[in-house]
Amino acid sequence: MPITELIRGLLVFLAALLGSVALQQALSWSLRGWRLRRDPLVSSLDNAIFYQRSLLTFASRAVRRLWVLLGAAGLAATLALLWHGLFWLPAVLLLAWALQQDLAHWECVAVSPWQVAWRRGWQRSIRRLPLTQVARVHLVERELARRHGWIARWAGRPLGSCYLALELHNGRAVKLPRTDWLSGRAAVERAARFLRQRQRSAERERRQSLLVRRQVRREPGLRRPIESRERTLQRELADLRRARPREVYRLGRWPAPGAEMPPDTGPDTLQISAPGDLGAPVYPPRRAHG
Repeated sequence: MPITELIRGLLVFLAALLGSVALQQALSWSLRGWRLRRDPLVSSLDNAIFYQRSLLTFASRAVRRLWVLLGAAGLAATLALLWHGLFWLPAVLLLAWALQQDLAHWECVAVSPWQVAWRRGWQRSIRRLPLTQVARVHLVERELARRHGWIARWAGRPLGSCYLALELHNGRAVKLPRTDWLSGRAAVERAARFLRQRQRSAERERRQSLLVRRQVRREPGLRRPIESRERTLQRELADLRRARPREVYRLGRWPAPGAEMPPDTGPDTLQISAPGDLGAPVYPPRRAHG
């Protein structure tokens, strides 16, 4: 086979591989966005930090399997372009299989001001953890394992992974989903920084509330306005309970003309007028215009 044909086949294969990756990632990102809008990880999306596992996380076995499927789809597309069009059928099937595997092993993390939420897999439920249970936040970075050969020696750290490990107050640890070091490290660092800031602010608020409580206990004068107001309210409630219930007069049972009636100054009380002719018309008769 001439060198030119070999180079041409290699270029067609690279083009087909890039096309397969681009098409698969476009479909995958579209479906992920639809799923996140339908079932969001956290309620406050504006104040949340979000990251997910990318296609460069070679430390994950699912990502390596996905690259094998994408390479097979690119090879089938190359054969379809250079040899026969029937190879488009296995290319489409392999691409659909790669999309299914990517969504089945999808991993994402969202950090909000009140909780941490993550998902592992399309069909699995969302797991949430309140920030009040988090004691420490650790950013873990791992290089690509040496068993991968020359790739690990040449680009072990750039092709490695990073993730967040949360240490809880009860002594347990939670390992969040990981992403690649090359493109996802910045998002993981932002999430770790955000969690630590929230922890420091919560600790300041807790100390401030404890300080206020100690001051109230040490200085009795701070409790006087509150206690005096409570005593006033209790005294008014006791006066209302000791008050004599007033007599209620129904329509058609008016009191005698000389009977004394207790004054009622409530805002929703109607003033009782002298009894008169209840059969008289309510509105005065209209005057005839000459």
